[in-house]
Amino acid sequence: MSSLDTTSKMRVLKQLAKTQGEKVTRALEKEAHRIGNVFKTDARFDILYEHIGLLDVFAFRIPDIAIDLCEQLLDRLDRLKLAQPNGDERGSRYETSERLTTAVLDLLVRIRLFRIRKVLGLVVRAYTHGTEEVRKKAGEGFERISGFNIDTFYSGENRAGLGPAPQFEVIGWLESLDRRSLNEDFDAAVALCTNLLSPNMTGTSWDYKSVTWSSTAVPATTQIIELRQRALGLLKKLYVDAHKIRDKQSLINAMMASSRMPDRQEGSVEIARMISDNTVDVMTFLEYRLPQESLQIVQKIEHDVYWRFYHAPTDAVRSAALKIRDLLKSQSEYSIYRDLVGFNGIFRRWEDGSQVTTDFAAIEEYRAGKAKEYAYTIDDSNWAVWRARIISFCQTESDDLATFPKFYSFLEHFADHRPDLAFLLVQENLDKVRPFIIPLLRGLWRSARRPELLDLFEQWIRDGVNLYAISKLFWSNKDLDEGVLVNLLGRFILDENRAGLGLIIGTATSNYADRQDLLNTLALPAIEALTALEDARWINEIWYSPEARKMFSDMDEHGRQTVLAGLLYLHRVDYHAEEILIPLAQRDPISVMNFFRERMRFQELRQSEDMYEAVPYGFHQLNGTLNQYPDAVVDAVYSWFDEKDYLFQFRGGRLLQAIFPEFPEPFAETLARIIQHGNRRDFAFVTSVLRTYDGQSFLYEIVKDIIASIPDGDAELLEEISAVVASNGVVSGEYGYVTAYLEKAEALRMWLDDPREKVRLFADRFIQDLKRASESERRRADESIALRKHAYGERNHEDGET
Repeated sequence: MSSLDTTSKMRVLKQLAKTQGEKVTRALEKEAHRIGNVFKTDARFDILYEHIGLLDVFAFRIPDIAIDLCEQLLDRLDRLKLAQPNGDERGSRYETSERLTTAVLDLLVRIRLFRIRKVLGLVVRAYTHGTEEVRKKAGEGFERISGFNIDTFYSGENRAGLGPAPQFEVIGWLESLDRRSLNEDFDAAVALCTNLLSPNMTGTSWDYKSVTWSSTAVPATTQIIELRQRALGLLKKLYVDAHKIRDKQSLINAMMASSRMPDRQEGSVEIARMISDNTVDVMTFLEYRLPQESLQIVQKIEHDVYWRFYHAPTDAVRSAALKIRDLLKSQSEYSIYRDLVGFNGIFRRWEDGSQVTTDFAAIEEYRAGKAKEYAYTIDDSNWAVWRARIISFCQTESDDLATFPKFYSFLEHFADHRPDLAFLLVQENLDKVRPFIIPLLRGLWRSARRPELLDLFEQWIRDGVNLYAISKLFWSNKDLDEGVLVNLLGRFILDENRAGLGLIIGTATSNYADRQDLLNTLALPAIEALTALEDARWINEIWYSPEARKMFSDMDEHGRQTVLAGLLYLHRVDYHAEEILIPLAQRDPISVMNFFRERMRFQELRQSEDMYEAVPYGFHQLNGTLNQYPDAVVDAVYSWFDEKDYLFQFRGGRLLQAIFPEFPEPFAETLARIIQHGNRRDFAFVTSVLRTYDGQSFLYEIVKDIIASIPDGDAELLEEISAVVASNGVVSGEYGYVTAYLEKAEALRMWLDDPREKVRLFADRFIQDLKRASESERRRADESIALRKHAYGERNHEDGET
């Protein structure tokens, strides 16, 4: 078989995989061992990828051998440096060990039912130790291994009828792990248990022309009840050992998966009872753990339990939830935490349910009042308690800034009220309150402690610490200190601190209304420094700011060029960048057009950077500014045009299409003037632009003008015009092109009455070509449908049978 090409091997192996008999099995085993030798010795991506595909064809016939070979290859890929053909490194971006690993994982998951525990162990290992790409693929594998599938669970034609046996294999494997292994594979164990506790079961069926996704509820059988209890038991075991906040949060989420009702509401009374029992079990466990938990976890429990109470399927769930509610009422420390940090805290009567709309404005007013009240109660007598409390609250972990506004307000009020204590806190407990020193600094900056604070800033800048906090102190702060900011800028430039330089730009922008001088002393030097570092991410600090638009509108020629040079390093011009380009274009549209020209040149110089997009496929708002200057914009792009540049259509032509997507009349008139007395270059330019519009009917008048003007014998240009007319854009359905060709032929019939002979001759020939193309496409579609019917069958949609 080694002499066959890959396609032929695939065909032969597929046929052998369907054939029973000892001789066939031995032949497949022999082929598997040949593939195994390749896995052991070859280091070329294409060869290894090809052989993974070959093994995938018949792995289900020799599952033990296939799984062993996959394990050996996974071990090797962990340390293998792939060979690059002829030393070409460009392929290394896509031809990676990670891609090979994900291909192996796909293979393993497809044969999972033969050896679930073995496959699961390999997928979990990949999930635990792999890269993000590998972890994502392994996570998808978890869903197929531990999730409930209709065709696997139930019996019938083309169904396995295994019931929950695969899921019992999963929970059995997890329970067999010792405590150390279970904690090492923590994330995988949580993900698997979450799937085991899902109330939903899905399935897929297909015929030659459609795929149907089905879902139903997991039945409340004795086995399923046992499975869910064992999964919850494992999660509780992990919870007892967990110490990290994030780990406990993910475990609570996983346990709460047992309280979800099925997505489809045809569930039986037994299903509701099963879910109710699981929910009460989880709440009882959390009630027991509540007194010893950190305040952040207490808040998580309050939030999740309240919403289970709100959607409770039974009185038993409501009763269990209210026990936790009542226990929370006795925790005075949590009440303070909820007021100051409790973004997810519950500030309403639980029993009100859906009868009373939550008054969020009243809650915000209440919390703002409490923040000020608490701050102004701090004095020497209770400072020790409040210092410990503040430090404790500062340990709250969150990726969402909406968690902390009231706590920020409290700290600023505290620093206003007792700057001596606030300064002492910053001096003595800086490491513990560092994430929250900005509001403390804001209060201290307004106090008599400013001279001491300036000395502290000088020391911090020398040491290169807390620079972010100093920058943010002066954000939208009329009482800023330019000297401190200039020193910060110098430090950021010296350290090549990209994030810090972005903050300097943001600080200058936020104060632009009162301090326009900061544009030249801070913002532009920071942009120039970031441009030298080839970093344009500074736009993320300011794109949304009204002050930014005013600042860019006021810029002189030097400022505009500085900004545009910096934006050259954006991989994509998205709506963030457009917010900066719009005011620049309003002042000088040609400078923005030339900016896109520079991006095209930049892309040519960096061909290996495939992610770089010189010209966007469409604008959000920038086109609304540029399309006000059709003559100037078209002239700018025309000056770049080179007939030998086969990519112009996809760059300059696409840029014009993005600026004038609806082909407005002023734009059409500008193009028409170019071809009115034009030469071949003019015709070629306009034709390249027209090719970006997918042959839409609004092009027909200008296309006819070009056809009438083309010199006789210019077949190349006539072919380009034909491509303009022939383009269809997106079509749908098996006979989409058939319909599109016939509709276009019908539309061109009007051209047969055009007074210009060249147009009539072109139309007559093209209509005949379209008819022939339509018939050819119809035959191709018929053949494709016949082949799919043979391969996938044809569903009887009345009775659901195939």
